Amino acid sequence: MVDFQTKSHLFGQKKTLIDLLHQRVKNQPHQEAYIFLQDGEIETQRLSYQELENRVKAMAAHLQCLCSPGDRALLLYPPGLDFIAGFFACVYAGIIAVPAYPPKRNQKLSRLQAIIRDAEATLLLTTADMFQLIEQYGTNEPTFKNLHWVLTDKIVTSADDFTPVAVESNTLALLQYTSGSTGIPKGVMVSHRNLLHNCTAILQFLEKSPDVPDVGFSWLPPYHDMGLIGCILQPLSGGFPLIIMPPMAFLQKPIRWLKAISKYKVTVSAGPNFAYDLCVQNIRPKELENLDLSSWELALNGAEPIRAETLESFTRQFSPYGFRLSSFQPCYGMAETTLLVTGVKKAEVPKIKVCDAKALEQNQVISDNTTKNDRKLVSCGHPWFNQTVTIVNPVSLTECKPGQVGEIWVAGESVAQGYWNRPKETEKTFHAYLADTGEGPFLRTGDLGFWDDEAGLFVTGRLKDLLVIRGRNYYPQDIEQTVETSHPALADHSSAAFCVEMGAGDVYLEKFGSEETSAPRQLLSDPERQERTGSTFRYDGLSLRLIVVCEVKRTFLRNLNAQEVVKTIRQSVLQEHDLQVYRVLLIKPGTLPKTSSGKIQRLACRENFLSGNFSIVNSESTDIPQPIHLKEYVQEYNIESIQNWISQWLAAKLNIPRESIHQRESFETYGLDSLQVAKFIQDLEVWSGYLLNIYTLQNFADIATLAAYLAKELSNQNQQPLTQIPTEYYQFESFPEYTQFQQRLTQIQTLEIPNPYFQMQESLTRDCTQIQGRRLINFSTYNYLGLSGDAIVSAAAKEAIDRYGTSVGASRLASGERLLHQELEREIADLIGTEDCIVYVSGHATNVTTIGHLFHSQDLIFYDALSHNSILQGCTLSGAKAIPFPHNDWQALDEMLQDQRQYYRRVLIVIEGIYSMDGDIPDLPRFIELKQRHKALLMVDEAHSIGVLGEHGRGIAEFFGVQPTDVDLWMGTLSKAFASCGGYIAGSVALVSYLKYTAPGFVYSVGLSPANTAAALAALRLLKTEPTKVKTLQQRSQYFLNLAQTQGWNTGTSQNSPIIPIVVGNSLTCIQLSHFLFQAGINVQPMIYPAVANHAARLRFFISCLHTEEQINMAIAALAIAFTQIPHTIESTEDI
Repeated sequence: MVDFQTKSHLFGQKKTLIDLLHQRVKNQPHQEAYIFLQDGEIETQRLSYQELENRVKAMAAHLQCLCSPGDRALLLYPPGLDFIAGFFACVYAGIIAVPAYPPKRNQKLSRLQAIIRDAEATLLLTTADMFQLIEQYGTNEPTFKNLHWVLTDKIVTSADDFTPVAVESNTLALLQYTSGSTGIPKGVMVSHRNLLHNCTAILQFLEKSPDVPDVGFSWLPPYHDMGLIGCILQPLSGGFPLIIMPPMAFLQKPIRWLKAISKYKVTVSAGPNFAYDLCVQNIRPKELENLDLSSWELALNGAEPIRAETLESFTRQFSPYGFRLSSFQPCYGMAETTLLVTGVKKAEVPKIKVCDAKALEQNQVISDNTTKNDRKLVSCGHPWFNQTVTIVNPVSLTECKPGQVGEIWVAGESVAQGYWNRPKETEKTFHAYLADTGEGPFLRTGDLGFWDDEAGLFVTGRLKDLLVIRGRNYYPQDIEQTVETSHPALADHSSAAFCVEMGAGDVYLEKFGSEETSAPRQLLSDPERQERTGSTFRYDGLSLRLIVVCEVKRTFLRNLNAQEVVKTIRQSVLQEHDLQVYRVLLIKPGTLPKTSSGKIQRLACRENFLSGNFSIVNSESTDIPQPIHLKEYVQEYNIESIQNWISQWLAAKLNIPRESIHQRESFETYGLDSLQVAKFIQDLEVWSGYLLNIYTLQNFADIATLAAYLAKELSNQNQQPLTQIPTEYYQFESFPEYTQFQQRLTQIQTLEIPNPYFQMQESLTRDCTQIQGRRLINFSTYNYLGLSGDAIVSAAAKEAIDRYGTSVGASRLASGERLLHQELEREIADLIGTEDCIVYVSGHATNVTTIGHLFHSQDLIFYDALSHNSILQGCTLSGAKAIPFPHNDWQALDEMLQDQRQYYRRVLIVIEGIYSMDGDIPDLPRFIELKQRHKALLMVDEAHSIGVLGEHGRGIAEFFGVQPTDVDLWMGTLSKAFASCGGYIAGSVALVSYLKYTAPGFVYSVGLSPANTAAALAALRLLKTEPTKVKTLQQRSQYFLNLAQTQGWNTGTSQNSPIIPIVVGNSLTCIQLSHFLFQAGINVQPMIYPAVANHAARLRFFISCLHTEEQINMAIAALAIAFTQIPHTIESTEDI
C-alpha cells in the first residue's frame, strides 16, 4: 500500500470551481485564458478570465430562469470555447453538467439518448449551428423533444442578471459518463471537492512554479475527463493560458500539434499513446522544417496502455528538434478518480521494466530480458496529493505480496462519489474493503498491475474484456450486439469483437493476401475519404485494430452475399460506435469458440485469428464471396467416414502428415490441450449432428473405438433391436473404460518405477510418514491442522469406544442416536454460524444423498466445472437438469441464470470453498448476490476450507466476512481439518429437521461411529482453544507458494490455500517426478490423466501447520533438482 502525503495551499483555500475562476478574475482579469484555433492553425477566438466570467454569468442567469439547482444539463457543443462557457454557466447556476460527444452526421443517437434518460436531463445546451445539424436527424425523438434546448450563443441576458446560488464543496459539478457501453451508460458523480483535489494533485505532479510561466496546449475532446479536467480546468487552476485545437484538426494533420507547440512555446501538453504513434507514422520529414520542441517540458501520456516502443520511437524521431525523453510523463487515472492517480515525476526518464510474459499471465512479476518471451512495461509513477494505491488479489480481497499482480485499488479525495442512480454498482465499485484488515473504502478500478518501490505503479491489463481504442473504452458485447442485429444472415450470440496489435508486415496479414496491405496506403492518399470514413491511422506500424468475427446461419450459406453482409457490419459499427472495423471474418456455423454455457471465448477467438485457424466463409468486403461446400455436412456416417474425418482433423490441426495418424493410438498420444479438445468435440458435433460432451475423449481409448461408437449411435437412431449383443456390453474385460484403464497402467509400468498409488503408510500421517520402512516428509495428507494423531483427539476417541463401543449399531433415527452426535452437530453449527447441523457417515455420501434427495426432475442445478465427483453424482441421482459453469466464473453463471431460471422450479448453485485440484477460492459474495437476485439456492462444499480459511478457521464465510445465513446449505467433511471421518450439512432448523427424517443416506445408514464422532468433537474444541494452528497453516502455505513461484513454477490459481499444485504438463513426467522425490525423502502424489487433462498433470502438495520451513525448503530444493534431471513441460495456467 502506497500513499504520498503532500501539502498544498490551493486545496482548502477554494471550495468550488466558482472560487477558482473568481480568483483568476480578481488577480488576473485581462490575462488570456483560452485561445482557439479553428482549423488547428489560425486563431479565431480568445477569452480573458474577465471575459469568460462575464459570459458565464450571463448564461447562468438565463439558466436560472429555466430550472433549479441540482437539475442536469446535457452539454452538446462542437469543439471551441462555447463548451467552456457552457460548462461554467452550469457550475455558476448550481446545475449538474453532463458533457457528451456531439453526434456526427449519419451516426445513430442511441448512446446519446441513453445518457439523457439515465441522467434525467431537463436541459440541452448547444449552439445554433449544432442545433441545426442535430435537428436534421434526431430532435423529433421523444427523448430530445422533452428537453429544453438552450442555444447559448443566442442568449441576450447580461452578467448583471445573475444571482449567486449556494454551491458547496460536496455539490456535484458534473456527471462524467464513461465511454463504453452504449446500452447501460454510467455517469460518474464528480463533486467540486473532487475536482479541486485532483487539480491540486495535477499541479503537484507538474511541479508548477509561479515563477516560471507555463503555456498549455490541447487537441483532446473536452467531453472526455482528460480533455476537460486535465486540459481545460488545469490551466485555470495553474493560472496559465491554454491553446485549443479541434481533435479532427490533429487527426487530419498531426504536425499541427507539434507546430502549435513550437509557435506558442508550449510547456505542457498531453495525449494518449496513439497520438505519439500517429506523429511518428504520419509526419513527413519536409514538414519538420523550423520545428522547435525545446519548450515542451511535460508531455503527458495516459488514457490507454503506454508502450515503451512509442516513447523510444517518438524521442528518436523528434529529438533533433529539441524533444527530450525526460519530457515524457506517463500517468494513470480514470473518470472514477476524477482523473489523475499516479504520474512520473517531472524531468525523470520513464522507467521501463522487462518482465516474463508467461509469469505475468500467472500474476507473477519476474524480470526477464533474455528471451523473446518478454514484455516491456512502462511505469506510471507514484500517487499524488494524499492518494493511496493498493494492489489487491481480486479473489481473496487481500493485499498482494511484492512481486504479485493484482487489481489496482485507489483511495483519496479525488475518488468520485459513485455512479449516478446506481447504488448497487456504486457500493460494489466505490466501497471496497480489504477482507483481512477491513481497511477501506477503496475504489476498485478493474485494472491489473503491480507495485515497484522504486518505479511505482505498473499497469498490466484489465480484469474484463474492455477494449481501449484511441483512449476510449468500448465494451465488446455492445459491438457484438450491433453486428448480430445488422443483417439477418448472422447468427445470434455467435460473434466476437476483440483487438489485436498488428502491422503490415505481420505474418497473419500475409495469410489473407496482398490486397489488405495495399488498401491502407490508398486510403491515406485520399484525405477526403479519410475524413468520411473516420479512419486516420496508417497500418504499417503497430497499433490496436478492431476485429469482428461472426458465424453465418446455415440457411444462408449456399447463396450468401458476403460482400453485402460485410458492408452492413462495417456501416453499423461505424454509425453506432464511431469505430472502423479493421477486419470482418464470416465463419462457418458452430465454429466460434464458446464455453459450455455459451459464453463467447474472446481470447480463444483472438488466438484463432492470429494463427489463421478460423473456418472462413469470407474475409473482408473486397473479397469474392466464398460459400462453403456442404457435402461435408450430409455425407454417410459409417466407421470408415468417421475415422477419416477424425484423422483429417488431427492432421490439419496438429500440422502432421495424415499417414502418421493411427486408429488404435490413444488420443493422449496427440497431446491435445483443453482448447483443442473442446474444438474437436465442437467440430465433431457440427459435422455429425450427434451431441457429445467434453469428456468424450476420456471415455474412448482411441480413434477406432470412438468411430465405432459414433457409427453405431448414428445408425441406430431408431433404436432397432440388437441382432447380436457384442461382448463389450456384458463382459467387463471388454468394457471400453476398462480397456483404456489398462492402457494407462501399462504406460506407468513402462517407466520401470513402482506404482505410486496404494502406497502402504506404516505410521501416523502428519508432517512425516513412514513407507517401506523409510521416513519421508509428507505432502500427501489432508491433516491440515495436525489433529489426526493429536493426543487429546486420540484420547477422546478411545474414551468413546470404552463407553459406546466401536459402532452405534443402527440408524440414528432408530436406536443409533448418541449424545456425542448432538454435541458434535451443535459445535459445527456454532463454528459456521448456522441454526443447526446434520452429520453423515461419509463426506462423499453427504453430497450425493443431500443433492439427490432435495432436487428432482423439474429442478435445475448449476455446478462449477471443477466440482468434486460427489456433487456430480448427487446431480445424477436427483434427476435434475445439471449444467456446469466455467470454473469460478460468476459472470458466466449470471448469464446462464438469466437464460434458464424462469423455466425451473428450484435452482441450486453449487460451489466449493477451496477447490481440491487447484487450491483456489471462489468469489463467494458474488455468488451470494447471484443467488439472491435470481431467487436460487446456494450450496458451498467446504471439505477443504473449513478449519483452514478465515482468522479462526471458520471457513470461507469468515474469510470474506459474509453472513453465514446467506448460504442455504453448508457442506463439509470431518476427515481433513477435523481428524475424523464423515460429512455434514449445516443450515436452517427447517432444512436439518427435514433431512434427519427423510434423507435416505442418513435414515437408512448407520450413525457415525462413537470413535469418529468423539475425535471430530475434540478437534473442533481444540480449534477454538488453539487458534494459532490456523495462522501457522496459512503462513506455511504462503511460504511454500512464494518459494515455488520464485522458482518460476506454474502454481496454477492457488491462493490463500494449503493446496498448491505444481503443474508439470505431462502425466508420465509427473509420475517420474513423484518417484524422484520419493527417492529423495519427499512423499507427494501425482495427479494425472484422466483425473485432470494431460496438459494439466501436476504434483499436488498439501501443506500442514506441522510442516516446518526447513521441511518446505528441502522439498523445493529436491523438486528443483528433479526438474533438471527429468525432461518436463511446464504449461501456462490458461487452459487448466
